[in-house]
Amino acid sequence: MKEKDVIILSILFVSLVLIRAIFNIPNFNPLGAVALMGGVLFGKNIRAFLVPMGALLAGDIIMGLSSPLYAEYLFSTSFLMVYLSFALIIGIGMLITNKPSFTKVLGGSLLAAGVFFLVSNAGSWLALDMYPKSLTGLMAAYDAGVPFFRSTLVSQVLFSLGIYVVYSFATNKKVALA
Repeated sequence: MKEKDVIILSILFVSLVLIRAIFNIPNFNPLGAVALMGGVLFGKNIRAFLVPMGALLAGDIIMGLSSPLYAEYLFSTSFLMVYLSFALIIGIGMLITNKPSFTKVLGGSLLAAGVFFLVSNAGSWLALDMYPKSLTGLMAAYDAGVPFFRSTLVSQVLFSLGIYVVYSFATNKKVALA
């Protein structure tokens, strides 16, 4: 990847994360897409983790500084599980890095939304006392997350495909459909 492309992609990621910090709409944000597309576009390179995770952490710190409630969330068990899900999503992106296409990004987005749902809700189950530490408690945590899944899924798909298309045009790369 050319240095110019790295700069364009990094600016795009940081901009999206800052937008999320300013317009915090629960479960409708570009964070999962930044993770997925970091893996897709940076490929099997340390930047695939450093740039998206750094941008995500910077956004979380900004939000933590602006809200005492959010500050309590930083580095909690739930926070760590969310970051684990982002690391897994970056790995999904790395699997489709060789020949990214519209359909591969769409498929990766669907898988990424599912991974985020499973891992983050398992984190809620582990971290929150309201869920018994049993299979029943885990299923209750997943059930409580279902109403938020639609927003996660829609934002994951829209932002991932948006990043793919914008990056392709900005770097004069062809947008492949399949």
